[in-house]
Amino acid sequence: MFPAFGLGIFRSRGKNEKGKVNIVRQYGLVILTLCLGLLSGCASTPRHYAAESLGLGYVKRVVVLPFENHTETKYAEQRFSDVITTEILSRGLFEVVEKGEAQRFLREELVQKEQDTLDQATAMRLGQELNVQAYLAGAVEDFKVVQNGSYSYPVIAATLRLVDVKTGQIIWQASGSESGYKTFDRLFGFASEDINQVGFRLARRLLSTLSGE
Repeated sequence: MFPAFGLGIFRSRGKNEKGKVNIVRQYGLVILTLCLGLLSGCASTPRHYAAESLGLGYVKRVVVLPFENHTETKYAEQRFSDVITTEILSRGLFEVVEKGEAQRFLREELVQKEQDTLDQATAMRLGQELNVQAYLAGAVEDFKVVQNGSYSYPVIAATLRLVDVKTGQIIWQASGSESGYKTFDRLFGFASEDINQVGFRLARRLLSTLSGE
């Protein structure tokens, strides 16, 4: 009889120990989640569209057109356009027409003819002259540094679209935003990422939808 009584005590202790382990695990998961939240920046999941009927396999070479700037920050469109071009090349997504060559074509075709938009006929000539299958256009909607007390952090939002030069059809488009805000940095007095770092992170996230990552 005594062994049975002793066995019950051990079983009870075993249950208590398991309960303690489960509690520790639960608290550990909560702490880990909080830490990840403190360390991570704020971002929205990019919304994107891809024309499934066309696919992107035929696009080997593109030209990056001047981006639109919908912000109050001077040269925001140029800075983000350069970031996008660098990221396209580093990821090996497409060949990219040299910036000066693209500017020469636009100067001859648009400025001299007093056009401010790229019509279909001009887009086709662009494709033939620069040997591209598509052009990349974009707009920067936000490009600023936000001040929150003594803590400041950058915010960038942009939209990119890839357009077929022959048909004028949008074959891919993505929109998203990225912030350098981190609760951990704000609470403990660390500096946030600079606006270029945030820009490259947004570029990677937008272009990842293009490559299907």
